[in-house]
Amino acid sequence: MIFLFGFFIPSIGVPAALVAVAAAVYWLPRGIPPIRGLHHARGDAVASLCLLAILSAIWAMLGGAGHTFHANAFDWIPRFAVLRDLVVQDWPPRYVDASGRDLILRAPLGYYLPPAWLARKLGLAWADAILLVWTWLGITLFFAANLGGTAVRNLAGAALFVCASGLDLVGVWLAGGPPWLGGHLEWWAGRIQYSSTTTLLFWVPNHALPGWIAAAWLWRFRDDPRFVARLPVLFLPVMLWSPLPAIGLLPLAMVAAWVHWRRGSVQWAGCFKSLLLVAPAAGLVAAYLLMGVGAINAGIGAASPAQSAVELGIDIWRNIVFLMLEAGLFGMLALQRNRSPLMIASLVVLAALPWFSFGPNNDLAMRGSIPALTILWLVLIAELTARPAQRALSSLMRSVLAMLFLLGMATPFQEIYRALTGAPWAADTSLSAPAALRSFPPHYFASPNDSALRHVFRN
Repeated sequence: MIFLFGFFIPSIGVPAALVAVAAAVYWLPRGIPPIRGLHHARGDAVASLCLLAILSAIWAMLGGAGHTFHANAFDWIPRFAVLRDLVVQDWPPRYVDASGRDLILRAPLGYYLPPAWLARKLGLAWADAILLVWTWLGITLFFAANLGGTAVRNLAGAALFVCASGLDLVGVWLAGGPPWLGGHLEWWAGRIQYSSTTTLLFWVPNHALPGWIAAAWLWRFRDDPRFVARLPVLFLPVMLWSPLPAIGLLPLAMVAAWVHWRRGSVQWAGCFKSLLLVAPAAGLVAAYLLMGVGAINAGIGAASPAQSAVELGIDIWRNIVFLMLEAGLFGMLALQRNRSPLMIASLVVLAALPWFSFGPNNDLAMRGSIPALTILWLVLIAELTARPAQRALSSLMRSVLAMLFLLGMATPFQEIYRALTGAPWAADTSLSAPAALRSFPPHYFASPNDSALRHVFRN
């Protein structure tokens, strides 16, 4: 609603926003559906939520929001600059590049808009604190979506999610040597990474939170045909928060719908109603996000016309090793616990993404993998925190899984160590997005004059 009201002229934005509100109301369940694994009493749920909220607050502060601890400058300087421009400028924020071309801020803005809207009322000085609270609420919502046991088991599961990562430590050793204390481990495979959960929060919470929450809901309610019928409504906010996790979520949602189609439980009327309610707002969001998208690098990830056959072979082998260390070994154990179509689809998505490239840093693989990785970690964490009667793995395989988790913890340890030992720094409230980015990169800015939306934006 904030985006549609704020960025578009009233005759376009207001009707689309009202239809989006109708979609949100339609999303709400009629009665309480049966929830897989939810066996605890109300008191346990309240205790779990309080503990998870505390863990979420610590994790959010360590991540950089609010600048309480050290924040990595590479992402947090431009991120706060985007928030700053949304607070101090009219919407949509407009710029002029060195050649005199008119540009607007064109980026996935869902993470920033509610804090920016509040800071416009309260003042720019509040923006950083509001963003911290917003991040904390998002993490808490994700953890709450996975409540399913005692308070202790829920807290243990959340802590394991904080520590979840592929085997970057092994990859760094294979790539040529030991890591340095506090270093960033995840680029060991060259131009691709599957980020640990802590890396995602510390560097790209705007991509992580929608991917985590949407994947957790899809996994939890995959057997409920009412939820599947409302999946188009879920994609609307995910698109505005981050279209790349939405791309990674799409095949998983299609598999969930296919399962219901096979069972004969698809609620066709509900699906069409969801699509109709989402269409006006989704059309505006998609058109906005696709402005100037042709200027962003894209292609096949493991091939280049300039590569020799030997170089191509090395590249392919590197991708295979990457897949085994980041998802393959974990995936083989996950399949022993759950062989559902959705679990299999998650592993297929993870196996496919390294072979494609989109964005300046192969962002499709890094961000499109978030939903599938979330499902993988949730399955494995459920095994590690399960009661003896609910375990699917043998004692030997559980020991192997625990060892893999311990090795993977090297990556979040490095990120947390850097946050605790690095010097905190205050957000610069005078730095605009172009100054923070030192240019006008096409994944942040686009010309409205080249878009069909040029007559419907405000200003």
